[in-house]
Amino acid sequence: MAKHPDVYADGFSISAGQFGLTLTLTRTEPTGEPGAHQEPAIVVARVRMNQNLARAVSESMSQMLAAAAQGLQETSTNIRH
Repeated sequence: MAKHPDVYADGFSISAGQFGLTLTLTRTEPTGEPGAHQEPAIVVARVRMNQNLARAVSESMSQMLAAAAQGLQETSTNIRH
């Protein structure tokens, strides 16, 4: 089985171009100091995809979030090829 990264993110940015999209996932680190601090985000993953895949991912995530909000599922996987 091929190894793949397992990442945690608490932020993201999306860039769109003529031929596709780039989803950049980021994570912030706590400063350990009291008060509000904004540390630079660490990029944990960058995913490039064509517009059709981005649309399918968006639709699947919306469906799964709606179902989760209604408490209809605890854990689910949606795979499209």
